[in-house]
Amino acid sequence: MSVLTVSLLGCAGIVFAVLYIETFSNGFVAEYATVLITVSSAIITVLTMLAIMFIGKTSGILHKLFFITVFLISSVLAALYILKISGFLDKIDSVEDLRSYISSYGSYAALAFILIQFLQVVVLPIPAFITVGAGVLLFGPFYGAIYSCTGIILGSLVAFFIGRLFGLKVARWLVGQENLEKGLKTIKGKDKIVLTFMFLFPFFPDDILCFVAGITTVSPLFFVIMIFITRIISVFASSYSMNNSIIPYDTWWGILLWIIFFIITILLTVLIYKKGDKIEKKFSNFLGKKKNKKSTND
Repeated sequence: MSVLTVSLLGCAGIVFAVLYIETFSNGFVAEYATVLITVSSAIITVLTMLAIMFIGKTSGILHKLFFITVFLISSVLAALYILKISGFLDKIDSVEDLRSYISSYGSYAALAFILIQFLQVVVLPIPAFITVGAGVLLFGPFYGAIYSCTGIILGSLVAFFIGRLFGLKVARWLVGQENLEKGLKTIKGKDKIVLTFMFLFPFFPDDILCFVAGITTVSPLFFVIMIFITRIISVFASSYSMNNSIIPYDTWWGILLWIIFFIITILLTVLIYKKGDKIEKKFSNFLGKKKNKKSTND
């Protein structure tokens, strides 16, 4: 990586940091804008200098790490600045704000909501509980969950294939082909159960995990099957728990249903782990037969 490229990237990061901070007219960021600009500029400058210092060294991993850090910081700041000046970030401080924003699209509200859910997975820094909650308020728990699943599943698939196409190249460039292959071989057979659990439960950054899954040994077909099951379960559970009218927490039968739900969730996780390869093979055979049958008919 040339000195000029790294330097330009660092300069871009500083420029977008200044531009983003100056978009705030009040609050903590506005009050301490000078300090924040000075600190962020200094941090980016130091990281850029370190990336330049390690260019051409015997072990280039430090240069690569610092370069990736500067690249990510600059990219995030650029995205935040664009979202801020567009006014979008000011409309998503709460579930109610997002609901009002989506409602403004009238008859196209459902399509706007699906697009937001798609972007929420891939690029937008919006907590999922805000978008799902807005969907429940706008469309009710059932249709809100349907629209959420549509956007989130599409976004998850795109994120996975971005990770598969570019993540492997970045990982290979960072640690080397041999080390990458050793690492993937080590986690093979363990990544399915770990990822499935992470997608099912709300304690993990599942949107980021879609990108991470792209560089694991998980096959695209297994990911598709797993993401459909886990996303549908998690989104519907979130929608109906927010609504609290279909499966309430304050009745004995509601509590019983939630217990049953968690038991089913665990059983499905175990099924995916133990029979994942067989399920994947059956789907492959099924799709192969459908394709052969279509070719024969043609």
